[in-house]
Amino acid sequence: MSLNLLFGILLSINLFGFQDTATVTKKVPVYSFLEQKTTFSLSADYQVTELQEKTITILSADGLDHASVVLMYDKLQEIKNFELEMTDPLTGKVIKKAKLRDMGDVAPSTTDFLLDNRYKFFEVTSSHYPIVVKVKSEILRKTNFSYPSWIPVRHHNQKVKESVLVFNFPTEMGLKYKELNLKGSKEIKEEGGNTTVVWTESDLEVQTPSFDLENDPKILLSPVKFAINEFQGEMNDWSGLASWQNKLNQGRGDLPEDFKRQILQMVEGNLDPYEKIGILYDYLQRNFRYVSIQLGIGGWQTMTARDVVQNKFGDCKALTTLMKSMLEVVGIPSYYTLVYAGEGQKDIEVDFPSNQFNHVILQVPTRSEPIWLECTSTLNPPGFLGNFTSDRHVLVTTPDGGYLTKTPGYRSAHWNTVNTKSKLVLDPQGLAQIESQIISHGNEAMSARQVNSQLNEREKRDYLNKSSAVAGLIVQEFSIVNDRKDSIPISEIKYKGIIQRFTQATSKRIILRPFLARITESQISFNTLIREDFYEIQLLDDLQLEGGSGREIRIEGKGYQGKLVFSQSDKIITVVRELSVSLDPGLEEADKSSLLTEINSKFDHTLTLIKPSLSTVKNE
Repeated sequence: MSLNLLFGILLSINLFGFQDTATVTKKVPVYSFLEQKTTFSLSADYQVTELQEKTITILSADGLDHASVVLMYDKLQEIKNFELEMTDPLTGKVIKKAKLRDMGDVAPSTTDFLLDNRYKFFEVTSSHYPIVVKVKSEILRKTNFSYPSWIPVRHHNQKVKESVLVFNFPTEMGLKYKELNLKGSKEIKEEGGNTTVVWTESDLEVQTPSFDLENDPKILLSPVKFAINEFQGEMNDWSGLASWQNKLNQGRGDLPEDFKRQILQMVEGNLDPYEKIGILYDYLQRNFRYVSIQLGIGGWQTMTARDVVQNKFGDCKALTTLMKSMLEVVGIPSYYTLVYAGEGQKDIEVDFPSNQFNHVILQVPTRSEPIWLECTSTLNPPGFLGNFTSDRHVLVTTPDGGYLTKTPGYRSAHWNTVNTKSKLVLDPQGLAQIESQIISHGNEAMSARQVNSQLNEREKRDYLNKSSAVAGLIVQEFSIVNDRKDSIPISEIKYKGIIQRFTQATSKRIILRPFLARITESQISFNTLIREDFYEIQLLDDLQLEGGSGREIRIEGKGYQGKLVFSQSDKIITVVRELSVSLDPGLEEADKSSLLTEINSKFDHTLTLIKPSLSTVKNE
């Protein structure tokens, strides 16, 4: 780098803040400058060479990780070359050089995973700034099944001066791309049966952690003709990808004859298809362990069903294939289905047929709604997916191809209902004995299933103590029972215990600690909630509910309504809370969080009891 260029960089920042020479809108810290070029070259044998060339000018220690390098390799991807040179731009002196042999090597830290991928890495260090780091790397991809998205801005607080993407490919093999938020140029050249596309983006916005990624410039890339090993396919549409997946797994669902007889014995006398599905799904959950397997083509091709039966384990592909094969034995068709899984993940780009999936589930068609099976779960009832794969587009593979559809969103009331009943008995020392029952239907019931499955008795007790609506609960007895109604998970939690310092006394009043359970984010994660809480509070003295008996407070806001009712009969106070929430699915998380605070604050009412006065006692 010339001194003139260096001084230009230093003048364009205010120490570490980038500054427009015309007007200053706000100072954004800049830790490094980047110039980069990425070149993909596809050959006729479906192999892809990826060449990366970068020059990173690091201005402070905060920008060191912008120049660090991590390269993945496995059976389908080979690192061919790596070169790094670090210089002092003030003197032109080379500070450090590195090649492939100088990189560290590490495998992912995993349990219950069989992987063949490893990582080469090089960490850049320096004690003074600025420094200039030049990096070249070359990777050979042995399949063109998928291409990484091109995202020019990879780091916060980095100024991208120029980023270039070059893609060379045989014209007849094709290339698909989807451009998002680009402002630069594109050039396409065709010559001698080959096509070259060049994208150039310059002077990109410096991104901070608050940057809206919806505005991120990027290009999604996908092949038309592709292959993994000898399995070739075309990805012009979703059906083409589904057909290739069918071809990849063809013949791998065969089962041993003795296992087929065992399956038929399990469903003997059960004529209802849903009951058959439930019996076989329960057998799968109890007898087969999930192990992720990502070995070469095994990342996409399933183990054979015979191997799963013999080994008693498999990944999502293998367990789904086994379940599909078991259903075939009893005459129930089902379809292997690709999905992009993950709680809170965005949906796929439905208008861009490509490899956008990381998981497999099973669809069982019926005359009405299909039944969905998450074959890696040991907790889900048959027909319930949960938020790991719900409410997103999936690719259903059928014998004649496949199609996109969407998994259920579980937003209706019967998937999001909580009912509680609690009885509290006060004592003169300020303690309260409590007996509670919490019944949840649908999404909220899954938390109780996880607690019951994953925690020991002491941990379950601790969980109930800590998740109580009232601080100071000591659970003495408890039970957690899980059930289902068709596909709807149901949980029932019961406990008995004491609440320490539940009441606070003044000369004239008894004040009860807040006991209404706060509505949590998890309860409205599906944008719907029907909740009813019933409390019966038994008094020891002639206390009266301040404000009078029979009070009803109506609560209403955008997307919710409810009420809070207080009543007293002799020495029994009854408190009932009812709440119905139905939110716009497009509501931003920040707005949802604010709404949650609003709901809880409106239900935040302190219960106060008035002691009988001396004059009242004398009159009596």
